[in-house]
Amino acid sequence: MSTEVRLQRQLEHNKRLREQFERERISVSQASSALIQYCMSNKDVFITPVWGELEKQDDPFLVQPKGCGCSVM
Repeated sequence: MSTEVRLQRQLEHNKRLREQFERERISVSQASSALIQYCMSNKDVFITPVWGELEKQDDPFLVQPKGCGCSVM
């Protein structure tokens, strides 16, 4: 591998590192607070002990009947 190719790769790597370093960051406490707020305001259907049982119309995994719901006997 030529020296020029290695130098070019190193420069590209340094550019990516610089871009990551310059990204806007938030503190851990801000991220934790945002996560807690999100969890408190959005029901998780898999944590029924916390939110209780879902109503049938709110259950995203329940197959909803199509049509009028009538059955022919």
